[in-house]
Amino acid sequence: MTAVAALRDEWEAARTTRREEIIQRRVAVLDELAHCQQVREVDAAKTRAELAEHYAAVQDETSLYLAQVEQQRRAMAKQTVQKLMAFDAELRSAVAEQRAANQADLFELQQATQEKLADHRHDRDVMRSRQQQDLSEYVAELEDVVADYLTEIQENRQAAAVVDQAQRHRDRETLTADVGVLREEFAMYRQHLRQSVWGDAVPQAAPAAAPKTATTGRQTAARKPRAKAKPVATKLAAQSAGAKAPAPAAPKATTAQSAVPTEEAVFEYLQDHNDGARLTEIESTLGINRFQAVDALRSLIQKELIVQKDRTYRIQEEAVL
Repeated sequence: MTAVAALRDEWEAARTTRREEIIQRRVAVLDELAHCQQVREVDAAKTRAELAEHYAAVQDETSLYLAQVEQQRRAMAKQTVQKLMAFDAELRSAVAEQRAANQADLFELQQATQEKLADHRHDRDVMRSRQQQDLSEYVAELEDVVADYLTEIQENRQAAAVVDQAQRHRDRETLTADVGVLREEFAMYRQHLRQSVWGDAVPQAAPAAAPKTATTGRQTAARKPRAKAKPVATKLAAQSAGAKAPAPAAPKATTAQSAVPTEEAVFEYLQDHNDGARLTEIESTLGINRFQAVDALRSLIQKELIVQKDRTYRIQEEAVL
């Protein structure tokens, strides 16, 4: 217990000592704070005085600077006004000179334009007169060409009409010949039929009957031409339907034989002339008449060996006679 009491007394004494130290420290801190407060107030007063002096000095300097700037600005304004007035006067004189130069250039340009327009009017009049002359010559040439073309068309039409008329005449003659053959065949067939029906006892009005051999020979001869009656009937049917009748083989053998060499000559002549040839050239070169040339050219066109374009006949491509 004694040791505990001693320790407690010792702790109490240390506690009391610590309290006293704390109090002393607090008093020292308060004294130090008061001293710092006083020093700070003194420094603040000094700083305020210095700032007031500096503010007054700056204000004086600023006033002086503003006065100097104002004086300089007024001087610069006067100089600027003088420069602007001088520049305005110089600009006015330059504009007046430029305007005078532009007026002179415009006058020269107007004169040059008037001269150029006069030259163009003259050239246009000359060109118009030339064009009118060329146009009149072209119209005259075109009229001549059209007249020649119409004349050639008229000649071709007349030649075609003559050829068609001759063809119809030949067809009529061929048809007449075929009708005569049919009549002979009919008479022979009638005689043969009468003989085969009546035998040797022929009526008095009928002609004398021929021997059997002769009848057989006539029947054979009559039967041979009957094979040609079908083309005649076909020809008549085609003519009744409006189609052009084909030319008979027997009556027109001579015409076909004479037309083939003409076609070959015309075809060979056109082969030698790649640019084509006209009807008059073919006639004069080959020495044939208009009918032969028109027949040969029409036959070659129907065979699709040649073509006609702008009154010129030329070989069709890949054409072989």
